[in-house]
Amino acid sequence: MTTHYTPRTFLRHTSDPILKACFGKLGLLADLKWGELNTNRVEVVFDRWQSLPDEQRTEIERVFEDAEDMANEEGLRALIDEGQFHWLDLATELESLPNYHDKALHVWINHPRVFQVAGTINHAHSLPQRSWHHRGNMPRRQPDVSEAGIATFKDAISAYYKREGRGHKTTVDPYLRVNRYHYFFAYPDGYADTFMGHDEQGRLIRRPQKSVFEVIVIFDPVDGKLDLYAKGGKAVEQELQTIFCRTLLGQELPPESPNSHPYELNGLKSRQFGFPTDPADGIEQVRIKKLRLSILGGAKRRITLEADPTAAPDDIYDMLDECLNRENLPDALINVTQAQFHFRWFHTGEGRQKTLTFEVSFPNRSNLKSVKREELRLVGEKYLKLWAIDRA
Repeated sequence: MTTHYTPRTFLRHTSDPILKACFGKLGLLADLKWGELNTNRVEVVFDRWQSLPDEQRTEIERVFEDAEDMANEEGLRALIDEGQFHWLDLATELESLPNYHDKALHVWINHPRVFQVAGTINHAHSLPQRSWHHRGNMPRRQPDVSEAGIATFKDAISAYYKREGRGHKTTVDPYLRVNRYHYFFAYPDGYADTFMGHDEQGRLIRRPQKSVFEVIVIFDPVDGKLDLYAKGGKAVEQELQTIFCRTLLGQELPPESPNSHPYELNGLKSRQFGFPTDPADGIEQVRIKKLRLSILGGAKRRITLEADPTAAPDDIYDMLDECLNRENLPDALINVTQAQFHFRWFHTGEGRQKTLTFEVSFPNRSNLKSVKREELRLVGEKYLKLWAIDRA
């Protein structure tokens, strides 16, 4: 468990050789006679440190604050574990150092990348458990951690929070642990605010500020498990999991409990979905006449598109392209919650041309069962299964 950082207490816990190396790494206090410090050493170092220019003083303070977070058993374990990924035996290297503060600063001085990554991981695991959500039944596949994949994930996170007036800029940092666990740290912009502070001339002023907040995903593709840290409740958790699955795994988010929603309609967002049929069934054309869309983070707003029945079979997709601003609404933020299917058979020349129209709604509703002609209903059920829309 981390302790509250206070400068004098930190100096008291840290040895002079480590402090000297730490200040020296930043080119500070080079003229201080470290070997001649007496029992008043803490006050001497503190006073010299506080007399530094603002930029230098705050630079070293940030280092000390980060080291304080790592100066405990959990932090040391994180440092040693991260060192293994860099072919470092930090357990042996740090053994002779007298305390946690010296060990943490030694790593910052000599292995800054290890210190930075271990600090990030340690921070994630120290966040309040009430804002973490753990789930299984995830796709057992490697996420797309390419530059393009991370950019797609970042843009989707940004678009999701822009609907709340924040998240206009987002940074995403991926890390791989033990060649298995994928960590994704997303930092969207929060709401604008102001704070009171002093300028370079010591005048008290109000300054605009836009801090970030955190969204963290830990994904294990071997066991198909995911942990998500995000504030906002179950709806936000579900929607952020959906974004992760669509952008980095390239597929829809499965239910936490298999078969809890048998109908999956999101494949219909793509013009390339295709509706393959068996020639023996004599089907001339399958088209989507209507789509109802819901938007992640959009409360209860819906968009319903109804195609022109006299237009081309893919008219519904022309409408998608024409009506949706894809910068504000990337595919990762769109759910198809209802679709109307229309089957048309080849005309045999006798009687009226045979057709079938029915609707399917997420998660588990369809009026296909109400079709009175059994042979038509069976055909509809056959193709919902074939196209992986009915997954029960």
